[in-house]
Amino acid sequence: GLMRHAQLVLGTALLAAGLAMAAPAWAQTTVSVGVGHAHDCFAYAKSGGRHSEGVTACNAALANDIMIMKDRAATYDNRGVILDQLGRRDEADADFLKAAALRPELGDAYVNHGAVLIRRMEYAQALDAINHGIALGPSFLYVAYYDRALALQRLGRNQEAYDDLRKALALEPDFVRASEALKMFTVVRVPVKAKG
Repeated sequence: GLMRHAQLVLGTALLAAGLAMAAPAWAQTTVSVGVGHAHDCFAYAKSGGRHSEGVTACNAALANDIMIMKDRAATYDNRGVILDQLGRRDEADADFLKAAALRPELGDAYVNHGAVLIRRMEYAQALDAINHGIALGPSFLYVAYYDRALALQRLGRNQEAYDDLRKALALEPDFVRASEALKMFTVVRVPVKAKG
């Protein structure tokens, strides 16, 4: 007999204007200090605005603030987010890698490094970095799932990409990038021959 199962199909319009053009998202890292340059750096990274002021705050924190290693790593990660938003990807990636070197358990830094690798079209390496970040437990898991979905889709692993977008939305229902990306998928039912 025939069984039926769901299969995901990406529309052809996707390659022209959809998920393939979507930009990765960033995971900011919270600092434990509630005031000072490091906190300002985090606030700028989270808000996504006034980038030059954000870089200045991050630079001041790294140059002048006495921080525990956790906060220094977070500040590098946050400055990397701001630099990436400015299109300064090589500098951003250097900061993500510095954050990971200072605090190897910082999942966000690996997720952000993966986002840079997606922009460089190094999808397999991006997937490895993001998977490592997810295993470590990033602050914004929904961002990691979204970025991983982008890498998976570009590697032709559409079912897994779809599943990750759904995971991202389950964690953050108002995450517009993920909901828009999910619209690019169509679920179709196809007959499959029963085994045995």
